[in-house]
Amino acid sequence: MKTYDLLIIGGGPGGYVAAIKGTQLGLSVGLVERDKVGGVCLHKGCIPTKALIQSTHLYELCKRSKEYGIVTEGVSADFSAFHKRKRTIVTKLFSGIEHLLKKNKVDTLNGTGQIISPDKVLVKEGGKSKGNICKNIIVATGSSPMVFDGLPYDQKSILTSDDILELEEIPSSLLIIGGGAIGVEFAYVYNALGSKVTVVEMMDEILPTNDKDVGNALRKSLTKKDIKFLTKTDLSLIEIKENSVETTVKKNDGNTEILQSEKVLLAMGRKPETKDSGLEELNLEFNGRFINVDENMQTSQPGIYAIGDVSGPPLLAHLASAQGMLVAHNIADKDFPPINNNTIPGVTYTNPQVAGVGMSQEAAELEGYDVKIGRFPLMANSKTQIIGEGEEGFIKVITDASSGEILGVHLIGHEVGELIGCMSLAMNLEATNLEVSANIFPHPTLSEVFAEAFHAVEGKAIHI
Repeated sequence: MKTYDLLIIGGGPGGYVAAIKGTQLGLSVGLVERDKVGGVCLHKGCIPTKALIQSTHLYELCKRSKEYGIVTEGVSADFSAFHKRKRTIVTKLFSGIEHLLKKNKVDTLNGTGQIISPDKVLVKEGGKSKGNICKNIIVATGSSPMVFDGLPYDQKSILTSDDILELEEIPSSLLIIGGGAIGVEFAYVYNALGSKVTVVEMMDEILPTNDKDVGNALRKSLTKKDIKFLTKTDLSLIEIKENSVETTVKKNDGNTEILQSEKVLLAMGRKPETKDSGLEELNLEFNGRFINVDENMQTSQPGIYAIGDVSGPPLLAHLASAQGMLVAHNIADKDFPPINNNTIPGVTYTNPQVAGVGMSQEAAELEGYDVKIGRFPLMANSKTQIIGEGEEGFIKVITDASSGEILGVHLIGHEVGELIGCMSLAMNLEATNLEVSANIFPHPTLSEVFAEAFHAVEGKAIHI
């Protein structure tokens, strides 16, 4: 048996980052992965979906090229080439992670990790198993798409986000169950490529965890592109017919409607992957389906940690990586800032994009804050005009009226995901409304909207 200071089960963005950081801090680290390092994010999630979205966006731009003084003829989308480019990107990044693990002397163990006791993990592969002694264990086994019992899920007509990533043909019509980030991203792609797309969402707005103004603005923008949205609508029944899928939904007024489509995408959330990991024998505390952890990501069993999707929402790759670094530092007895749950940014990669950090206006008011709001339209930003996209977008900032504390920042517009990180940093550094509005942003850039929005909190924006 080999002995490790830290053994990690799961090589996704939480696991492999924790492994690399652990060896950098002087720990002996083993990383167990049953498939490919990089996890869902690299192979079935963040990266391949965003590759398809980027190709889709370029296709849209090419069709609008006359606006930029460029003449093109016969523009069409080669969907198989979309997939080829997607696979090339994934393969390149996968090779890069493998190289980084070797470079940092992480011991990669191929197989399924099963915790036998708080200090022993069995790695199973091909009918063989090998025990490993470990002083600390991180469970980073990720999540998979949610499929409710009773649905006729066949991976052909009815798909999850895993399945639709491998769909080589563009369906004539696509019904998406779920109006969260995954659902609306695929709605954007397939609508732009010619599918008739309908999105069903049980809440009163799409992107229900975002600020309502932003969710409402995205719905209006995508509706203009002929995506149909049915909010306050529940799924009742799905039936696979000979040439189509019939989906019965129940609306808020109690009436039902039957929707026909070639394909149905189930985008109703994700569930943690903990099967066969041995957790059942450890009597860990759970919060619903998710492993319960403290602020240091430690479970109820000392020396056993859980990071990423298995530890609960928000289910974000960048949060998993941050949690992995936190745990590695704590095990190595090195200082590392705690994770501030109010400064975790999120992005939805439609066109326009949606990005946000901190509380929504609704959440801040429920918390009892006396809020002051600043808004600034992106159409008043010079770089937006230059780019020629996102004119219907805006930035909305929520601040505390008495202290000037930044409570939340929300944007909708072109590539706003590239901007939100600086607001996460500002909030972590406890910057105030005045400090951001006084900061000098380069001109012409989209980032200037931050100064304008924070000036707008006091009703003194410059360019509106």
